[in-house]
Amino acid sequence: MEKQSKNDKSKSHVETDIGKTRAEKQEYLTDKGTMVSSKPVQTKNHTAGNTEKDIKKSKIKNGQELSQPHDLFFKANMGQKEVLIDFLESYLPAELQTLIRYQSLIPVEPKTISPTLKLGEADLLFRFQLQDLNCYLLLLMEHKSYEDKYTPIQILRYISEIWHHDLSQNQMLSPILPLVFHQGKKRWQYRQLKDSLPKELPAELLPYLPLYQALYYDFSWENAGVLKDNDLGMQLYLYLKTIISVYEPEEKAFKEQTLKIFQNMNQLEIDTLVEIATKIITYLGATRKGFSEEKIIELVKESGGEKTMESIFDRVEQRGERRGEKRGELRGIAIGKQEGISIGELRGITIGKQEGITIGEHREKLAFAVKMKRDGFPIEKIMEYTGLSREEIMDL
Repeated sequence: MEKQSKNDKSKSHVETDIGKTRAEKQEYLTDKGTMVSSKPVQTKNHTAGNTEKDIKKSKIKNGQELSQPHDLFFKANMGQKEVLIDFLESYLPAELQTLIRYQSLIPVEPKTISPTLKLGEADLLFRFQLQDLNCYLLLLMEHKSYEDKYTPIQILRYISEIWHHDLSQNQMLSPILPLVFHQGKKRWQYRQLKDSLPKELPAELLPYLPLYQALYYDFSWENAGVLKDNDLGMQLYLYLKTIISVYEPEEKAFKEQTLKIFQNMNQLEIDTLVEIATKIITYLGATRKGFSEEKIIELVKESGGEKTMESIFDRVEQRGERRGEKRGELRGIAIGKQEGISIGELRGITIGKQEGITIGEHREKLAFAVKMKRDGFPIEKIMEYTGLSREEIMDL
């Protein structure tokens, strides 16, 4: 892993955030794959009525399915501009590499285009510039165990909705680059739209049909060789390695690959490390059969990664100390104007370690909650990991 640049908590506190089960913790999984809230628990800030409302809000409009952890994990990673740019720079065809202005990528809410444009739960839409043209990047994620013959039609419907909007605004049609991303155990052979046409169709008729070509990337376990270990930024590598490793059938190999993920993760800056570690532990605990979040942490330790986990916890603790001391120094300077700068600094550092760390912890919790909320995590899950109240999270 060479391209890392491409892209005041104690040990016990971090372990609680990432892995420990609280007494009032709700079960989020009825089976490995669907995140639900099945055991409402009443607390001062959490009523059974609120739980029911939250469940209804999280449901897809057909009223039958809830958010899939695969979808949430995909959006939490590929929805980040720096990770997406790393992916495009690494995997786009060479003829497109020099045409796209990567820094122009901005996410687009489908409802701002049309109220009838409703993307799939994990699908993403971005606007970007290709030379001097305004274009769209349409990113679809598939994790079905079978090849979905309707995906090309789904993309065509998205394209039609966007172009209908362009014409309604008296604009030229925007070029749209469709990209299909697949993860799963078995290799997927994506059928382009023209592949569903009769084989005996005369080639002379093709120019008159509404056909398009989608970029397709298969990151299934059977196609693990597509992972470019040495050419990816660290965050993209960890994401791709995780979604491939989760399907590893051999438990021993899965443990080894999980340990490798966490060993590589230890190179990251501390704030990024804690965020990514939490996402990966949550994802593996939700999708890997027979493994809870607590067992994932123990797995890393038992597989020889105890020093890796300890290093993560140590770095979090050191961050809290550094921030507390810095806050103490600043306060010490203010006090020092009255009592003497030297005495003030010493006193400030002492106060900072007592008060600064406490303040820093709460601000860190709030910042982490904002990221989890943005990535689509349920309110109860955010409460569990941060210790914040429902009201604090809803106000973010």
